[in-house]
Amino acid sequence: MGIAFVVVAIVAGFFVEYIFYWLLRPSGLTELAFLGPAQGLLTDVKLVLFSAFLLTLPVLIYQAWMFVAPAVGEVGRISTYVLVTLSSALFLGGVAFGYYLVLPTGLHFLLGYAPDRYEEVITADTYLPFVTRFLLAFGLIFELPAATLVGARLGLITAPMLKRYWRHALVVGAVLAAALTPGQDPFSMIFMALPLYLMYGLSIIIARFVNPVVPHEEALDSSPLSDRLSDDDNGDEDHAEERDL
Repeated sequence: MGIAFVVVAIVAGFFVEYIFYWLLRPSGLTELAFLGPAQGLLTDVKLVLFSAFLLTLPVLIYQAWMFVAPAVGEVGRISTYVLVTLSSALFLGGVAFGYYLVLPTGLHFLLGYAPDRYEEVITADTYLPFVTRFLLAFGLIFELPAATLVGARLGLITAPMLKRYWRHALVVGAVLAAALTPGQDPFSMIFMALPLYLMYGLSIIIARFVNPVVPHEEALDSSPLSDRLSDDDNGDEDHAEERDL
């Protein structure tokens, strides 16, 4: 992972100007100000690191899944590739959704607020972190179905459980939308909450197929943790017999 990140960061360094203007495009601005001697250089470094993180995300997801996979049981190579592809596509889809649909509306509202009383002086150290955090927040929200898939494979999440807490999910979704939206404008929060609720509904469908509800005994036998539980039970019985002797 570290080698891939460094290689991609070096390559991204040659395209940092294009990345800069790509992030600037939704605002309609053509340039940003900076207030310190090194701020321009540090901003480019942050852009390179941000781009390297996005482009090496499939490698990060693959390594995280291979760490969790032994607890899930026998996992085929195709299933691994499907999960990595699904997770990466969902994250990038969330970034694209935020960039093309939500970010222009939010920036238009924020930059056009009370122009008769305020003169905008947009600096690089305020605008670019705002945009990158905004896009990362949408990417993480779109990861909810992939996280549900892993949780359902582990036997930790079921569709009835998600349905039972849907009212709580509404409240938590509203709080997350307010917390993750950097600008705190109502339009961005609404646009962030709506896909979050949609992802929650999709997670219910995924959990229903991946971890269908079965009787308690069958669920325990089919769980990837059942072997460990049975070993622990056998160990407890052996200790009990030794104490009796």
